[in-house]
Parts: sequence; C-alpha cells; structure tokens
Amino acid sequence: MRIEGTLAVAGVGGGVLLWSEAAHFGGYGFAAAAFLALGGVNIGVKAMRNYNRYLRGAEGEETALTTLKSLPDGYSCVANFVVPGTHQGDADLLVIGPFGVLVVEVKTYTGHYTCHGDAWFRLHDDGVRQPMRSSVSKQLKRNRKAVQHYLVDCDMEAPVHGVVVFPDTLKLDCVHPTIPMVRLSGLLEHVQKLSAPSGGLNTLELEKLFGPSISNAGEAIAPLGAHAPNPTLPGVPS
Repeated sequence: MRIEGTLAVAGVGGGVLLWSEAAHFGGYGFAAAAFLALGGVNIGVKAMRNYNRYLRGAEGEETALTTLKSLPDGYSCVANFVVPGTHQGDADLLVIGPFGVLVVEVKTYTGHYTCHGDAWFRLHDDGVRQPMRSSVSKQLKRNRKAVQHYLVDCDMEAPVHGVVVFPDTLKLDCVHPTIPMVRLSGLLEHVQKLSAPSGGLNTLELEKLFGPSISNAGEAIAPLGAHAPNPTLPGVPS
C-alpha cells in the first residue's frame, strides 16, 4: 500500500515537473523529456488506482469485522491469512467458531456485475459485458482449499466453509452460482446459520493453530463477541 502511494506521488509529480522543464530542451531532448514525463504520469495514475483499490478493500474488511463483532463470545477472526511457508490462501478474513472455519472474501465492487457459474463479468451502462480478469468464485474456492490443506497438514479435522460478501448497494445477477454469496447486511445471519459438526469442535485448538502463524501469515487475530475489543485492521483508521 505504501509503495503504491509513493509511486503515485512520485510518478505524477515527477512527470509534471519533467513536462514543465521539457520546454527548455530542443529537438530530441524535448521529445525524450516529454516521453519520460508522460510515462511517469501514466505510472503514477496506475499506482493511484491500485492504491485506491487497496484502500477500499481494507475499509471493506474493517466494515465486515465490525459487523461480525455482533457475534456472541466464542468466535474469533484472522485477517489476511496466508498458509505459513507458502503463497496460498490470502483470504481476507477467517472466522473461527463452533462450525469450524469460514473463509470470507470481501468485495467492495460498485456498479453492475453478472456471473454464470465461475465466469464473472462487469456490465457497463452501454450494455457491454466485460469479462473480469479473475473469477470471484474460483478465488474463494482456491483459498478455501488452501485452508483445508493446511488443517490436514496440521492433523486437525474441522469443516471449512466459504462465502463472498458484497456491498448492499451492488447490482448482481448470477446464474448457477457455484459459491455462497451474501450482502454485507446478511453476513451475520449467514455465519449464525452455519451448523456445528455433530462431534463438536475445540475452537481454542483451532485458534492456537492459526494464532502462532499470525506474525508471518496474517495481520491479526481478534476475538469477536460482546466482550471483545473493537477489531481494527493495520493501516486503516479506526
């Protein structure tokens, strides 16, 4: 996030400064300076877009954490979990509770989106359907599978669920969806409806399993419930 912000400022600022100085050069010097200036501005604009996208995502995750705070005691949450020693997972949130583990992907999309199975598209105002670079459903499945494999490697048996959370205002049309999806306002109810396994689960053991890896695999482990402190994400003002 800091890198993108620095690139945005340096790219746009440096490009504008170089452009203002290009007039002092003649011939090939002017052309080269103008080319570098435009390139710097282009890099800066792309970095700014990535920075804004990251910021919206972080704010969306914090909003989801605030919503989950209404869960009763006995639940906890891990932010930005990656399986230790790998690049697999990268789940926005993991909720640990009596049901096992819930992989939560938080999307802060705006506008109109559609999906058919695992194929996702953005629908523009002119009716053009633009394919998305990555499939939302495949991303959730991939991260859910990474957490499942992590539990197996740790000799821990626990159900692993998954859900994608969208803003309440998003327009979304799906045909034959392959994953659970909810609006932010429905996240709490979705979590509460997850069934606990018949044999029960030791949630403290699950927390210990994810807790020691937080320093290199996640951002925070926060207890949820009425007696838990307000959860916050690093880099996002509370």
